[in-house]
Amino acid sequence: MSDEGLGLGQFLNLLNFESLILTGANGRAEPRLAQSWQWQDDGLTLLIQLRPSVFLHDNRRFAGQTAVDLVTQAVTSEGNVAGYPTFNDIETITATSDLQLSIRLKRPSAMLLEDLTVPLDLGPDSTGTGPFRLVAKSPEGAENPEAVLEAFDRYYLGKPTIDRVVVRSFDALRTSFASLLRGELDMVYDVPADAVQFVRNDDVEVISVPRWYQHVLAFNAHRGPLKSPLVRKALNLAIDRDGIVKRVLHGSSDAATGPLYPKYWAYDPSVPQYQYDPAAAAALLDAAGYRIQKAADSNRPPARFRFTCLLPQDFAVWERIALEIQRDLINIGVDMQFKVAPFKTFNALARTGQFEAVFLDMISGPTPARAYIWWRSAQAFKGSYNVFGYENAEAEKLFEVLLRSANEAAIRSATSKLQRVFYDDPPAIFVAWDTRSRAINRRFVVPDDTRDPMWTLWRWTLASPREVALAR
Repeated sequence: MSDEGLGLGQFLNLLNFESLILTGANGRAEPRLAQSWQWQDDGLTLLIQLRPSVFLHDNRRFAGQTAVDLVTQAVTSEGNVAGYPTFNDIETITATSDLQLSIRLKRPSAMLLEDLTVPLDLGPDSTGTGPFRLVAKSPEGAENPEAVLEAFDRYYLGKPTIDRVVVRSFDALRTSFASLLRGELDMVYDVPADAVQFVRNDDVEVISVPRWYQHVLAFNAHRGPLKSPLVRKALNLAIDRDGIVKRVLHGSSDAATGPLYPKYWAYDPSVPQYQYDPAAAAALLDAAGYRIQKAADSNRPPARFRFTCLLPQDFAVWERIALEIQRDLINIGVDMQFKVAPFKTFNALARTGQFEAVFLDMISGPTPARAYIWWRSAQAFKGSYNVFGYENAEAEKLFEVLLRSANEAAIRSATSKLQRVFYDDPPAIFVAWDTRSRAINRRFVVPDDTRDPMWTLWRWTLASPREVALAR
């Protein structure tokens, strides 16, 4: 629920900053700045072996006390502590040798590795370890801001094949697409699903990659009928997710099944998922005592009940999905209206729980730690993200198992049970997993990789005339 990291800033972070750990699509930890790791002392000490020959952009080595200082700042910053629950369990970080860090915990915290994917980005004047270093950037608040990055010659994986990257921000997608098609740009960073068919041509390749975010209509479980798990279950049954994916997202996304990422290694596909069943939805609402009644205002349709959904202004895809949800709900006699607000106002209202429902693009993968920051009990811990009033004692216990246990059988069992809890007591309508598309000039050869092509930008090469002809 923040604009931090959106747009220009998000792109620069991908090229500039790195983390100790990567997380694969299945939620397993993978090496990055950390070369290997080992748990000791019954899960209370994590020893991390750092890669040799890693340098920061100011030419300091990422080793010894420098590494301790950077990691300590990252895991103690207010924003990161709110978003990465295991950071509260860290007691000390020390260097046991030039290339080994020791992280001592107050209690076992099995998901610490997954949380160490946090970028070592320490503010506007910080320096990273990524393949490109920032050399120029427009002042804060500039119209159509621009940034320039140069290849970092001492990058530990090898010097980038691209010497210079110029990043420009455009007010309108149409302007950026026109510049791409004229050859003035080599890539457009974010192409909406409904624009892919217009951008792809003989000179432009579009690469789509799944994101760990999903479109969600979240309920305030303190408000009116939305307090009832039965009502929330009925509303989930009323939504035609496959239809929304087809009509709004042009088939580029997958329908969502709940707050847990379906590619997570411990996810149980046998647990029931919501299917489109408006008749069953209406029957549940009848059973809960919510029957269709005439409105006091003759200009409004008869309804079982009414609520308002908070929506950010100028988010076209979000708006179209929300309108589809509105139509599905009115078909079962539930009247959802919108409160549209500029993003900063929207963000403030959402962060403080001032809504009956709110539409979000919410990070939910690849591990349950992402879901935990949203759906944990506010009675147990008041964080920055669990503002929805959702309270489920069984979910809280299962989240704790996932956060603390290193036993894979226990993790699989807890994940399956948690999926069932969220099916029986859904905190939101989980609509569809998001997809991000990049439009790239075919004069570049993009290495094959299952991840976002931005991860491999430093290895892009210019295509030969024959390769360009074959790509067409």
